[in-house]
Amino acid sequence: MATDATAGTTASPRYTKVAIWLHWLIGAAVIVNIGLAMLTEGLPRETHREAMAIHKALGVTVLALTLIRIAWRLGHRPPPLPASVPAWQRPLSRIVHFLFYALLILLPLSGWVWMSAADRPIDFFGLFTLPPIAAPGKALADTMHERHEILGLTMLALVIVHVLAALKHQFVDRSGVNARMNPF
Repeated sequence: MATDATAGTTASPRYTKVAIWLHWLIGAAVIVNIGLAMLTEGLPRETHREAMAIHKALGVTVLALTLIRIAWRLGHRPPPLPASVPAWQRPLSRIVHFLFYALLILLPLSGWVWMSAADRPIDFFGLFTLPPIAAPGKALADTMHERHEILGLTMLALVIVHVLAALKHQFVDRSGVNARMNPF
């Protein structure tokens, strides 16, 4: 166990169970949402509409879970990186985490603004409808549609880089980094 010099306590080499499960729930929801957005484009109109209803509700779920994860993170320090992680990768890790958090907030919000501007309410799995956060307007809807797609493609690229880096850490470097987030 590593000692946390700033708090004088012993830090676990793993994330907390809450952080681990939030990580995997958010990750799974993001991957499903990317798939729904990309793989349903050519489907019949009704099927596409149903898939997009799930996509929107899942996006709201990602936003809520991300806010919970950020709140949790503020009260729980992450475990230190293993000494085997090269110095140049440490700031890169912080940058990637920051980008993930930014996208996990901006992507659902951009979709919410887009749907509000397009005057298309977001139904949350049949439980309630989200209030609009922007006034209806075609110009804003078109702009937010474009921004949402760009943010989505950026998220896809970041997810791919993250998964490839995790695989490299696991099978090439054998650095032990992945054990910190393993739910089992």
